[in-house]
Amino acid sequence: MIEEQGRVVGVERGCVWVETVRQSSCASCSARNGCGQHLSEKYKPDASLSYINAVSAIVLKKGDRVIVGIPEGSLLKASFLLYLFPLLLMMSGVWLLSLLVVADWVLALVAGILLLSGFSLVRVVGKRSADMCRVEVIRKLPSKEWGFSELSSERNSSLGQF
Repeated sequence: MIEEQGRVVGVERGCVWVETVRQSSCASCSARNGCGQHLSEKYKPDASLSYINAVSAIVLKKGDRVIVGIPEGSLLKASFLLYLFPLLLMMSGVWLLSLLVVADWVLALVAGILLLSGFSLVRVVGKRSADMCRVEVIRKLPSKEWGFSELSSERNSSLGQF
């Protein structure tokens, strides 16, 4: 399960809106000191908040700190469906047509049509299986535990120091 800490900003029936801090993988990278991406992430304005609609069986109120999670398998399935399926459809269709020795402009046209068709199929399947990547509230954090506001206030204070 991939877990992330956040703060409840809205409560609806059966689900909550959770605000999380978007984090890059720069902290765990050994080349971060010589990397331009690390510097741009470090001094980026505070537009790094994400809002997630999470299913919750726990009674929560606005301001509660929670841990939300998504199963790794669901994330892999969704990634395959979104990114790889349209490309595989396009490449297999172009390969099959190239065996028939058709003109290059026909291959390019068919490639575009198949890629758009793949994305359309992904959209239809995604609407039908919306719970494939369902984010769930795993647990409520005690108010004394390292929290969201400490992380964001620490980040904001470091942004002003150049």
